[in-house]
Formats: sequence, C-alpha cells, structure tokens
Amino acid sequence: MTRILVFSVVMLLAGKLGLFAQAADTIRIGDHNAMRAERIYNEGVSLFSEGKHTQSMQRFNEAIAMRPDFFKAYYNRGVVKAETGDFTGALADYNLVIGKMPDFAMAYFARGKAFMALDQAQDAINDFTQAVSLDNRNYLAFYYRGVLNFDLGHFDSAIDDFTASINIRSDFAHAYNDRGSAQRMKGNLNAAAADYQQAVFLDPTMAFAFNNLGSVRLAMNQPREAIEFFTTAIRLSGEYANAFNNRAVAHMELGQYEEALRDLNKLLELQPENINALTNRGNVKYQLQDYQGAEQDHSMAIRLNPDFGPAYLNRGIAREMLRNPEGARQDWQKALGLGLEQARDFLD
Repeated sequence: MTRILVFSVVMLLAGKLGLFAQAADTIRIGDHNAMRAERIYNEGVSLFSEGKHTQSMQRFNEAIAMRPDFFKAYYNRGVVKAETGDFTGALADYNLVIGKMPDFAMAYFARGKAFMALDQAQDAINDFTQAVSLDNRNYLAFYYRGVLNFDLGHFDSAIDDFTASINIRSDFAHAYNDRGSAQRMKGNLNAAAADYQQAVFLDPTMAFAFNNLGSVRLAMNQPREAIEFFTTAIRLSGEYANAFNNRAVAHMELGQYEEALRDLNKLLELQPENINALTNRGNVKYQLQDYQGAEQDHSMAIRLNPDFGPAYLNRGIAREMLRNPEGARQDWQKALGLGLEQARDFLD
C-alpha cells in the first residue's frame, strides 16, 4: 500500500524578520501606534508558539486594527486560521498579503496548503509552483506539489517533484517513500524498492515505509522477504491493519494458511467490516477445507457490499464444495453480471 504524507507546517513571521525590511510597516520613531502594534503582534507570535491559538488570533486582530497595513499580521493570522481548520478564512488573509506583496514566497506556499486542505488541487499546484519559482530551496513546496501530482495520477511529474525535494534535503525520508510509491505505480519495482529502502534507512520508525517495502517485494515474487518487512511494520505499529492483510497474502502465496488465518483474524478484530479481509479469510478457510466457514465469510462480505463481485465468485466455489450446485451457479451468474469474466469459466 502506498502512503503519501501531508505535514502540518506552520511558519510564523517574527516581529523583526529581515524579509520585511522594505515593507510598509517599518516602525517610525515616535509612532506610538506602530510600536504598540508591533509589541502586540510579537505577543501573538509567542502565544501561537505556546499553542494558544485563540489568544494569538486576538493579538493579531488587535495589531491589524491598529495598523491596517500590517501585512505580517495578516499572514500570521492566516496561519492561525489554517492551524485551527478555518482554511477559507486563511485564504482571505493570504490573498490580501499576496495582493500587496506578490513576491512573498511563503504566502504562496501557505495559500497552497490551504487550497490543498480544501481539495482545490489545481489552485494548490499553481501556488506551490509560484512558491518554488520565488524560492527554489523550498523543499516542502516541491514535496506537496508531488503529493498532488501523485493524487492526480501524474506520476512522472510527482517523481520529478519528489526528486527536487530530495535534492534540496537529502535526508527527507517521506519524499523517498512517496517517490517509491510513484515509481511503483509506474511499474518500476526495483526503483520503488530502492526508494523505500532509503526511507527506512533514514527513519527506522517509519512503519508504513516498511509495509510499502514489503508490498513491493511481494510484487517482485519475494514473499519471504515481504513477510519480514510486514512483520517489522506490525512491530512498529501494533494495530497496522494493512500490514496484517499484506502479510496474510504473503503467507497464502507460500501455502502457510494457518499463519494467514491468524493475521486475517487479527485484522478483522481491528476492522470487522473490512470486505477484502473477509474475502481473503474466506479463501484461506477454503484452502483449509473449512467450506462452511468460507461461505459464511463471503456471505458477510456480500451483506456489507451487495455489489462486490469477488465475494460471489468465491462463495460459489465454496458452495460447490458444500454440494449446493444451484446456489453456486446463482453466485457465478451474479459475479458475471458484476463484470467478473472469470465467472464464465465456472458456468460453461
């Protein structure tokens, strides 16, 4: 399974940030309101760093009320809004800042994150592109653009973006993991394995990267190696449902059905309505000649999703072994009607 990570990145601007040396908010000696606004603004930054979002928002509002051209305060208020889930409000603040400071790379990056949270992928991509055009060392802007390209199925572009992120920050384990997922989607299994391997080397606690490494080894017909990686993922994250499912599949490929059954039982304790796990467990029970148990698992999957073709196909096979040929035929006809052409082989 792939796993693309989105980080919660907050960048507040300190009160005397050099980036703003030429901005319109330079304090004039003797300007009492400007000095007071700067002090209140800095209090807002400190409160945010302490996790006191409501209080920090109040300070930024006060600073803006005193100085309507205080663009640092608008930017940071947008950051607080985004951090508290008000992405639409954050966009309004970022738009104002960008309108007045069109070369401010961090504002494009922050707005891209807000667009991303609102599922406005193309707007987010445009902002991340603008952010890296203004600051080509922003490895996270490349990374997030890669995430969006991956989600859109633009795997070549995603690989390019993750590579750019890695070139800037060579120890960025998440970028290696996600580039591996993009490589895997393109069928480049060796490249995917190499990237996943580098990800776990850089971060040995990254359970999902071990799971991904196991998955690609399984795709490379190396089930024994895959089991080792799935086991590590489970050890690192004891209730890792995907790893239990994947390890069960690897055990099945090795004919280790009792081990597969244990993994699927554990998975279904965690996710009782996991249709794929129920179908897999039904298949394992069939291999163990528990045909009644197999029929029950496939029937449960069908109750959860009456349009799940594989469950009909496999229940038909179990029913055939239970000497229920009419029930088996009905299941195979249903599977065929749902688009599973292999059911035709059982009906001929």
